[in-house]
Amino acid sequence: MAYIPQSPDTYQGNQVLVNSDRLIFNAKKDSILLFSDKVIGFSTNGSFHFDTSGDEGESKFVVNSPNIYLGLEFDNTLPTQPAVLGDELVIILNEILDMCQSLSYDMAFSMSYTSTSEGTLTGMNDKNGQVMNKRIRQLDKIRNDLYDIMSQNTKLV
Repeated sequence: MAYIPQSPDTYQGNQVLVNSDRLIFNAKKDSILLFSDKVIGFSTNGSFHFDTSGDEGESKFVVNSPNIYLGLEFDNTLPTQPAVLGDELVIILNEILDMCQSLSYDMAFSMSYTSTSEGTLTGMNDKNGQVMNKRIRQLDKIRNDLYDIMSQNTKLV
């Protein structure tokens, strides 16, 4: 965090301090809004929860910021690895798998090699197709597994 607020005991200026065993804020008909010029900091010795209703059509948890960091590195620095867009990743990986599959078919069924007799070509070797079909089945399994890498509830832009 670039800006670190002063602790309440050293801050010089107007401030409100509420200290109790438990606090409850409840807005019966509308919203609770928090605004700050610099930082809103939350700290707990336990868990921190955001809960929305179970209505999937209406319930959302929206974070709108030019930079979103999830977690910290081992040395407490911000993470640098970008998140990927699942649908876009699957499209690109499918294109790579299509190319690998086409290459396998080409090697098995469309290529011939020069024989030991000068100027003549060999024919198709049936064993090529058997070997390549095994690889094609492996590519199909990878293709089917692609959708398992996508989060069911976290969406990115």
